[in-house]
Formats: sequence, C-alpha cells, structure tokens
Amino acid sequence: MELTSWQFVAFSVVVIFLFNASRDARWRASVLALANVAFIASHLHAAYQALALVAMLAGGYVATRVVRRWNGRLAIGLCIALVVTAFLYLKHYSFMSFVPTLPFLYLVLGLSYILFRIIHLIVDTASGDIGEPIALWEYFNYTCNFLTFISGPIQRFQDYRADANAARALEAADVDEGMRRVIWGYFKILAVSATANAVFFKLSPALLQAGAHPAMASACARYIVTAAVYTVFLYYNFSGFIDVVIGFARLLGMNLPENFNQPFLAANFLDFWGRWHMTLSNWFRDYMFNPLLAALMSRFENPRLAPWFGVFGFFVTFAVMGVWHGATPVFVAYGLVMGLGASVNKAFKLFMAARLGRARYRDLCKAQWYVYLCRGLTFAYFTMGVTALWVDLAQLATLGHALGFVGALAAFVALSVLGTASFAAADLAQAAIAKLARVLPAGRGRSTRPFAAAFALAAVLLATLAVNTLYTQPPEFVYRAF
Repeated sequence: MELTSWQFVAFSVVVIFLFNASRDARWRASVLALANVAFIASHLHAAYQALALVAMLAGGYVATRVVRRWNGRLAIGLCIALVVTAFLYLKHYSFMSFVPTLPFLYLVLGLSYILFRIIHLIVDTASGDIGEPIALWEYFNYTCNFLTFISGPIQRFQDYRADANAARALEAADVDEGMRRVIWGYFKILAVSATANAVFFKLSPALLQAGAHPAMASACARYIVTAAVYTVFLYYNFSGFIDVVIGFARLLGMNLPENFNQPFLAANFLDFWGRWHMTLSNWFRDYMFNPLLAALMSRFENPRLAPWFGVFGFFVTFAVMGVWHGATPVFVAYGLVMGLGASVNKAFKLFMAARLGRARYRDLCKAQWYVYLCRGLTFAYFTMGVTALWVDLAQLATLGHALGFVGALAAFVALSVLGTASFAAADLAQAAIAKLARVLPAGRGRSTRPFAAAFALAAVLLATLAVNTLYTQPPEFVYRAF
C-alpha cells in the first residue's frame, strides 16, 4: 500500500472515521492497532515474512522491561548493543556477511525507524523520563504507527502517550489544517517531485554511462543540472510525504513533530541539518552526539579542547548517520562526506570567532552578501553529497573519472553560484509580492479569507491531478528504502 495510491487514501479515510467514532481511549487504541496490522500486512506476501519484524519488536519490548528493572550502565549498554546488532544483521550490512542469513525473504521496511524508537524507549525508560510502564498495546502502536512506520517523523513516546490519553474530539481547526497539509503534500509529491523525477531520469542515464562524455565540460554541465534536479526531487518528495502523514495524523488527534523548516534558507551546513529531517537530526543529537561529547569532556578535562570535541563529535555522528542510510560502501562515503562537512563547518566557526572576535563574526553572519554566499555553498555541498543516493559504487567511479578533480571543483562552484542566485531571486520575488499586497485594496476583509483559502486548495488539488496525468506512475517515496 503505497502513500501515493488511492488505496492508501481510502484506507486512511476509513481509519479516521472509525478512530473518531468514539473518544474512548481503548477503542481508539484498538482501531489504530488494527490499522497498523493491516498496513504491515499489505506489504507481505506470506505471514512468515513478518517474523524478523516480530522478533525485532519483541526484543525491543523485552529490553524496555529489563532496563526498567535494572537501569545500570551495563544493562542499558547491553540492551542497546543487542538491538543494534539485530538491526545490522536483519538489514544485511556487508560487515555482517560472515553470519549466515535467514533462509527466507522477510520484511525490512520500517526497521530503521523502529530501531530509533526502541533505543529512545530504552534510554528514556532507564533515565526515568518515561514514568509509567509501557503497555504492550502502547508499545506496538507507537513503534508501528502506520503513518510513521516507513520513514518517520520520529515522535517521542511521551508526546505520543499525551495525545493518546487526551482522546479529544476532532475540531474544525483540525480538519482544516489536516486537509490543507494533505493536499499540499500530495501536490509536492505528485506534481513538483514527479516533474523533477521525470527530468532526472531523462538526464542521469547518459551521465552515468561510461565514455558518454569525452569532454570534461560536457560531463560537468550535465552533472550540475542532474544533481540540482535530484535535490529538488528529494526535498519535495520527502517533505511532501511528511506533510501528508502530519495532515492525516492531525485528523487522528495526533500532533506529529515537524521534519522540515525551510532547510535551504539555512545560514550554514550545521544549520541546514537543524532544518532538514529535524527529528532524525535531533535524535542523533540527543542519543549520540551529546553522550559522546559528555564522555570526551569527562575523560579530558582541558577546557581548551572542549570546542574541538564538538568538531570530532559532529564528524562521528554524521558519519554514523550516513552509514545508517545504507549498507553499501557508497553510503559509507556519503556519511564521511556529510561528517566532513559538519566538522569543517564547526571548525570554521571556531576559527572565525577567534580571528575576528565573537561580535565581529556575528556582524559578518548578518551581512546579506555573506548570508547568500553561505546558502549557496551549503546547497552545493549538500547537492553533491546526496549524489550517493542515486548512484552505486561503480557509477560513482564512472562519474568521478568523467569529472576529475577540476570538473568536480567546477561543479561545486557552479552549484554554489546557482544556489546563491536562486535564493537571492526568491527573496526579491517574495519582497515584491509582499509590497504588492500592501498596495492592493484589502477587499471585504476577513469574510473573504475562508473562501479564498478553499479556492486556493481546490486549485492546488486540480493542478495535482492535472500534472499527475502526464506520468504513467507517481514517483516512489525516496526514503522508503532506508
């Protein structure tokens, strides 16, 4: 049952009506549990394919019970280690190849995000942040919520429990906001990302074909356009998915956390990751970066080293995040590239603050030319970094041979200029629209706003349907594989 299919929309509508038929918490938990089972079953060809998922869930639940009773460091570390090892084995990471695999095909969809939720439950249960024991039905509905099962956002259990216990009635504001997010989300996926996806598949085959570009300039030009188009596809595909699930969740009385906050308006690479896939970034910050930093600072108490521990911590955290994205060597390279970008960004900030002084560096960061330059550099680095998401190792070698060092550097400069110019133009257009709105008459005031909003959503929906007819099938959800 794919997110872009009419079956998923119909399924979600039925679940929403049944869920809101009663405000009784047990009724709602039962409806959600049945919906989760049905959603998972739609991805199975046989019941035994769910055995790996059941084993992962069972192990995670036992681990939460263990650390509630014995919350020492040894118990916590052992539970996390066992859960992570099981995940690495089930996901077929190459360095686990010496262990015999299971003799049948099984479902791996959702395991990556279930891992995050289980570790969160283990740590927060052991620390006492989760007070009351977690009931089995709570555990299942939280870890396997059909809306967040595939790719988040990663909601904290405390927030899930608060929404579930509230069991409030559905209000008009919930319906308005929920439907608005769903419609805009499908527009992003089926119109914007579908168009970018079509262009990408027109350009990428020739780019990745060995010997297709005897001249470096030709390969460089095609790579710049292909990489930029893929980044557009990636953003609108993923953020559209998040809009859809947040919208449907709102209709179920759930307040899922936001996952994007205008990432391409970020001031630097670290700020970008504070705006892109925010729940993932926050999870790694809370459960990996902060503990690693605390361990280093307790082991080495020299205050002069503390800022550089952050540089090291960012590199390790982002490298692990990249490896989490996939088991192949190209994803290891992706993690190292992202880790390098984060650590260099942190080191640069330390250098500039020391060289200019904190006050002068803050003033520099507010200068408009510097803001646009940083946005362009961030866009270029991220765009080239996510090349790992659309090539394998052999294709990456072919692309590297076609570009060479000079071509790769030229592509980085060109993408930086493209990003800088695009963001500056977008800001100018936005300012012009705001100025025009102030000049035009106000009309009849607030009474026309609901009709204008409804008309705009209807137009977006019609545009989505119209554009979608141009393609034989909607684009796949890109993060489905992680």
